[in-house]
Amino acid sequence: MPETQKKIRLACLPVAGIGNPYQHLMMEGLNRSGRIHAFNGVHDRFFGIFRTCLRFRPDVIHFDWETSYYYRKYPLLTLAGLPLFMLQVLLARFVFGVKLVWTPHNIQPHDLPQPGLHRLVRRFFASQMQWIRLFSELSLPAAMKEFRQKKEKFRIQPEGSYAGWYPETESLQSGLRKQLGIPEDHKVLLYLGLIKPYKGVLELIQSFASMKPANTSLLICGKSMNAAYLEKIRMAATGNPDIIILEGFVPEKLLPDYYSLASAVILPFKKIENSGSVIMAMGYKKAVLAPEMGVLTQRLCRQPQLLFRHNPEEALEKFASLSQAELERIGRENYDEVNRYRWEDFADCFSI
Repeated sequence: MPETQKKIRLACLPVAGIGNPYQHLMMEGLNRSGRIHAFNGVHDRFFGIFRTCLRFRPDVIHFDWETSYYYRKYPLLTLAGLPLFMLQVLLARFVFGVKLVWTPHNIQPHDLPQPGLHRLVRRFFASQMQWIRLFSELSLPAAMKEFRQKKEKFRIQPEGSYAGWYPETESLQSGLRKQLGIPEDHKVLLYLGLIKPYKGVLELIQSFASMKPANTSLLICGKSMNAAYLEKIRMAATGNPDIIILEGFVPEKLLPDYYSLASAVILPFKKIENSGSVIMAMGYKKAVLAPEMGVLTQRLCRQPQLLFRHNPEEALEKFASLSQAELERIGRENYDEVNRYRWEDFADCFSI
């Protein structure tokens, strides 16, 4: 009888927990492949890499959000944590003999201070990787330049769909519409996610207030991470009854209601490479207004008319011209597109 092929023991770091659909679904998909045993390493922001090697002796460690191992709120603590982080990476590779691979979710960190420091650290980190996974070949030129690595170092594999992860219960759309005071004949444009400056929420509100699209309400839902920025947003929306701001985390059980109410989702990022929010919106069969940038260009390839290059107003004008039926058709096409990709396909990167 042929010898059974030994599975690759793959530890995933840092530990995001069950609440993070990306890491959970990625590990499930890798395990379904039959070639890999994927599991979480040790949850420890200071010694997690070393303890994972010592406890599990994995063949491979896959990293996602490497900054969590060295970045701290205060610069001096970040500088103090860097040597420990770099030492653990070197120990894992050269003492424990573990192969290291990495999925950078963005080519550059969005809103972290000291970008020059992060660039140097990530270039060191990239140099220690056996290979680096990108979600799209569109990210390849920027990644090669930013990380100073050759093309051969990278492997391309999109992430899968989140459809089925979030609740799909019957929506209370009519009740929610009434509760929020949105007229029955209004289309609803939804922004749902964390409210941060790089996500362009302030510019979106300013563009919407300037354009005043007919029979349209803009609904902003999400937790603000900056009180001063939230105040600017509230000021920009003052006096406009068609702009509704619901600040705070949205419970998962309410997601179907908000997405069902939405005629389309808008994600006006000023800087982005990949976005789980886009994938989630596609999983809810929604048209998505977003910048023509990074992986989004490929993800939203079936609705290029709703992508903008310079300002959200470009997409808002097109949105205003589309009927509810046309937006629903685009949403169904987005759903078909995002479900082309399977989480288990990532296992192919480990067999090259």
